[in-house]
Amino acid sequence: MLSPLNWGLGHVTRTIPVIQTFLKHENEVIICCDANQEEIYRNYFPELWYVRHKGYPFSFKGKGNWSLDIMRNFFSLNIFLSDEKKRVEDLVEKFNPDIVVSDQRFGFRSNKVKSIIVSHQLNLPLSSLNIAGKLLNRKMLNKFDEIWIPDNIDKPLSGNLSKGANSKSFFIGSCSRFHYDAIDKFLPREKTYKYLGIISGPPPYSNMFLELLIQKFLILEERCAIISPINNELDCEKIDFYFRPDHDSFLEVLLKSDTVISRSGYSTLMDINETGNKAILIPTKGQKEQIYLAKHLKTNNSWRFCSEQEFRDLRL
Repeated sequence: MLSPLNWGLGHVTRTIPVIQTFLKHENEVIICCDANQEEIYRNYFPELWYVRHKGYPFSFKGKGNWSLDIMRNFFSLNIFLSDEKKRVEDLVEKFNPDIVVSDQRFGFRSNKVKSIIVSHQLNLPLSSLNIAGKLLNRKMLNKFDEIWIPDNIDKPLSGNLSKGANSKSFFIGSCSRFHYDAIDKFLPREKTYKYLGIISGPPPYSNMFLELLIQKFLILEERCAIISPINNELDCEKIDFYFRPDHDSFLEVLLKSDTVISRSGYSTLMDINETGNKAILIPTKGQKEQIYLAKHLKTNNSWRFCSEQEFRDLRL
């Protein structure tokens, strides 16, 4: 029984290879998720059993004050976590799973069966002054029986974020949904698009990023594309808009694009690392994890990192 965090769609996409591995070994999988997450999952697993499960009550102002926004939601999040634990025990009683798998949902665990959390954030990129936040994160992770780190131990994409592994933690390899694909079936790679914008993250940040990319692409002469979980009635011959494309369409557009422009979210990085795309990566304002990943991976010759303001001023 598995459930992903409702913070953008990256937590959904990186559990896809985990589910594929379970199914490959003839396991039954029950996915607990909200309606938007189910829509993505059904592109890959139309035959699985889905149980409607509410997402965490996140609410962001869009000004880059993530810590303040989290604190503002702390009371409602705490209540939700408590209610979620009761809900999970009811689901365990009903479905009798062998294991419970959470992707970054601290409340999706059971005291009755083995509970596993998928997370690359064992060591939050917080200042030494915020030691309480680091300790709380570690305490919440260690309530699970195992921690599965979606990264490679020999050459970690997540850098120091996955440091602090212990006897409960296991590196399970990069979890890109394109890992199992025969990418060569789309060869030769004809570059249809100069730039491909990929929208991700929670609202309103995702909406703001979509508007920024449209503004940048409208003034270009080259043909571009945008993949987005947000529908948009874009009427422009130079920009092709893909609203929640299926797996093959997403991969084909990726491989037909010269350069990806996206946030530097961890799931996105795993995907474009798998496909070998060049990229311009813009960390979400104030999102410390994405800012850290930008610094950690700045030596990658195929990827360029810049702030939102730098990107606004950048001549593509």
